[in-house]
Amino acid sequence: MTPSDAPAPRRRGRPADVDPERVALLALRHFDEHGYEQTTMDDIARLAGIGRRTLFRYFPSKPALVWGGIEPVVGRLHDALAAAEPGESLHDVLVRAVTASFRMEPEAEEATRRRLALMATHPGLIGSGLSAMAANRGLLVEVVARQLGVEPLSLRAQVLSDAITSANFSALLWWARHDDGPPAPVVVAALDELFAVR
Repeated sequence: MTPSDAPAPRRRGRPADVDPERVALLALRHFDEHGYEQTTMDDIARLAGIGRRTLFRYFPSKPALVWGGIEPVVGRLHDALAAAEPGESLHDVLVRAVTASFRMEPEAEEATRRRLALMATHPGLIGSGLSAMAANRGLLVEVVARQLGVEPLSLRAQVLSDAITSANFSALLWWARHDDGPPAPVVVAALDELFAVR
């Protein structure tokens, strides 16, 4: 057991502070070392030094632990997309949004890599987070439609938005297994490939 995996001291009563991102990272490290199926929620609670009920308050299931910590990335993506200027190229808007969303601390990047690598070997986990990804779709469709000057319900806006989402996620899965650098350049390269298709 490494120092970072050592359980925190157990306290009686309600914990003063629980850092969900830290708990999620501890869980992801444990999954890598001991196996996803073999790990129980009780194991994670003990590892994090919190009660089982407290853990379930933040993460109702193991898939929720895998997806835990995605909210800041989604928030930065939303902010960057919402700031798109009329007339700005869609490609430039997306590159700026991706770059902003994946600007993260080393531990958050580690968690993102571990999360995606686990999804690559347990595809069922992807389905558990579809609602989190779907939350981006409405805003992305609006941005695509506005930047291209088409209706949000048009075939072009709908299909291109889904293609962008799919390309981004595919690039992230590839990054987690094959690239030691930060994720943003890999996702930008995928967007470049997508926009190069005629």
